[in-house]
Amino acid sequence: MHVGRELGIFQALLREPDRSSEQLAQNLGFESDYVEVWCRAAFAFDFLEIGPEQGWRVAAGWEPLLSGTGAWGSTYVQLSNRVYETLEAVFRGRALPESSLNLRLHLAEGLKASYRWLWLEWAPGLPELQQKMLSSKRLIEFGCGFGLGLEMLRQNYPHLELTGLEWDFDCAREAERVTRAVVVVGLPEETSYRNRFDVAVFHRALALCQDPELALRKAAESLRKGGMLVIASESELPEAANPQTNRLRLGERFFYQMFHSSHALRSIALDQIEEWLTKIGMRKIHRDDAPIGGSPALVMAKS
Repeated sequence: MHVGRELGIFQALLREPDRSSEQLAQNLGFESDYVEVWCRAAFAFDFLEIGPEQGWRVAAGWEPLLSGTGAWGSTYVQLSNRVYETLEAVFRGRALPESSLNLRLHLAEGLKASYRWLWLEWAPGLPELQQKMLSSKRLIEFGCGFGLGLEMLRQNYPHLELTGLEWDFDCAREAERVTRAVVVVGLPEETSYRNRFDVAVFHRALALCQDPELALRKAAESLRKGGMLVIASESELPEAANPQTNRLRLGERFFYQMFHSSHALRSIALDQIEEWLTKIGMRKIHRDDAPIGGSPALVMAKS
């Protein structure tokens, strides 16, 4: 949404709908490949629709939001001026995209807010999970990024022995430097931990896995009996959720997954996650499909 508004793509389609990506890029002076990627992503998130002439047009109902002044300001995902300037340069063909590490650093505040919600607001309100956190010895976070979650856990649960697993080498090195935790470079699907951890975590990382079902199974195997698997998901909120919350969630998911995932539009529903984990014998502790201020979340225990 931010890219489309700041680069004038939405406005161009509102003025002249039913344009192809190539026509749109030519009119705006952008690189056609990047405009094509953006249009497909915007279409997948229902910002755009395909017109009768097979061109792009702004989807019904979005025009008031896009032309209003408060839509982006209400979204808690914040991009710095540097990120925006870089994106503009990328669209104009003057620069390459920034590295994964740089983009994660720019999105740090949004991620910190999400971690604060998970560990300081949501988890303490669940007695069984909170007791497990207080009595546990070892915790592992799959897809720990550069350690924002581990750093917060270190500060608030200093008794925990923390391990991170991260597939990006630069992020893993930064996480180990900042948190002093053990951070392993690798994929969740390839881990071989057995009965080692009391708590395992996927925070906004499951959608980045090539095989999320296998990743969950490996995470379950890493847990001791009675261990808990905590998942803060990227999945869409249910239709019954507050419409404004849904709009904010769309914006957050768009940016987070656009910057972090080669499969940018994957979204795994909590129903599917719970089904996979139930099938391997885990029991549900708590599920929150539309929490206030956070991501859809699920806690399962190893029997």
